[in-house]
Amino acid sequence: MTTHLEFVSVRKSRGDFTLTLPDVSIKQGEILGVIGNNGAGKSTMMQLVLGLITTTEGEIRRYHDGVHIDEVGVWKEEAGFVFDDLLMYDDMKLKRLGKFLNEQYKHWDQQRYLEMLALYNVDPNKKIKKLSRGMKMKAGFAMALAHRPKLILLDEPTAGLDTKSRREMVRLLKEAQSEGTTIIFSSHILSDMEELAETVWLMDEGAVLAHGRVGELKERFSKNANGRIVPKEEGNGEMISLEDLHDYYLGGELD
Repeated sequence: MTTHLEFVSVRKSRGDFTLTLPDVSIKQGEILGVIGNNGAGKSTMMQLVLGLITTTEGEIRRYHDGVHIDEVGVWKEEAGFVFDDLLMYDDMKLKRLGKFLNEQYKHWDQQRYLEMLALYNVDPNKKIKKLSRGMKMKAGFAMALAHRPKLILLDEPTAGLDTKSRREMVRLLKEAQSEGTTIIFSSHILSDMEELAETVWLMDEGAVLAHGRVGELKERFSKNANGRIVPKEEGNGEMISLEDLHDYYLGGELD
């Protein structure tokens, strides 16, 4: 697998907060799940990847199909993203917004966009300001996938969605990955993370406390007689879950 993103000595300072990222590569077609408490730095990391903000130190190297892309603007044409709000023109109807985005993305597929809105029962003739938070997330997801991007970044994409909509979103993400799309997403819903993520980052207070393939991280630990998560050699051999990993790194188990 070719490299899609490469983090090299990345630090970002914002006031009293500093985000420090490990020197790692994300492969093309990989699904990376980012887990962290509020304020961990998940959104800041995604903004750095998209080039919305710049690093204080280090660099993020971006590639498409193994080719290094120096210009972030060129690279972003092949990226889709969904943040926790739809930051678009409030008075614009979704159908018109699709036509506007058609002018921004050379691979925009208006039919696919409208089909996904229909799948989620989102009225394309509604103005953005008339949409609920959940409907905005659904519309944002349709926008992110409509131009068949090589990379998708999603910041809490399933927040506020009903179970049926979440299942449909998971299905579409799996479909996108099968076509070679790289996916980076954060979520507090660990069942979604368990189903989708191949690799995970566990983040807290601007640091990545652990990262790697989900199965390999789980194999490092087990539970003792009291149900506490401990190193594998000290446990009873019971397989732990992603939720257990979350509790160990982010829920105070390390104290």
